[in-house]
Amino acid sequence: MRNNIIVKYSKLLIIFFTISLFIVSEGSAQIELFGFGGYMTYSSVPVREGNLSFEDGNNYGFGLDVGIDRGILVELNYTHNQTSARLRRFNGGDEPLFDMNTHYIQLGAQYEFRRNSKQKAFPYTLVTAGATLFDAKDATLSDEWRFSVAFGGGGKFFLGKNIGLRLQVRMLLPLTFSGGGLWCGTGGCSVGVGSWATLAQFDFTAAFFIRLGK
Repeated sequence: MRNNIIVKYSKLLIIFFTISLFIVSEGSAQIELFGFGGYMTYSSVPVREGNLSFEDGNNYGFGLDVGIDRGILVELNYTHNQTSARLRRFNGGDEPLFDMNTHYIQLGAQYEFRRNSKQKAFPYTLVTAGATLFDAKDATLSDEWRFSVAFGGGGKFFLGKNIGLRLQVRMLLPLTFSGGGLWCGTGGCSVGVGSWATLAQFDFTAAFFIRLGK
């Protein structure tokens, strides 16, 4: 089991840094590095047996932005959250299922509403797309990979020439669960999904960033 975890994390890191190198090589000299922490919430997912719910909790991550034009940056970010899944059955039963790690790797664009370089506080918007891995800690269950998109916004506050704080809110949407079962293993699937089900997540984060280059 430990070896499987190492392999999964190694693949995620390889994907992240490969994309990072491509972005940096294609971008301008301005690069922004950031690390963040915050809180993530989950909506429930309707399944055949009832509603699949996840525990809200802390999340963290890191990323980079590369300036490509005035106010426009390409962003690559990684987000991790640890949660627990429960099945709330239609008959009133409440069944704990498994603990799970959620990983997001997202690539997209950020736009800063900044009039000039002297402005030390300004808002921004963010749109990204990428992959989400729902990694059940139970080694007998399958992983679930989903295409996902995220929409966000917030504010940046420079504390010095090249360092600052970043406050952000995002809506994350893995698209979508449909048909069949989820987190399946030798004993069957944890839950069954009908024709359509969408999970919505929100996170509220604070980040410290360093801006390099011009």
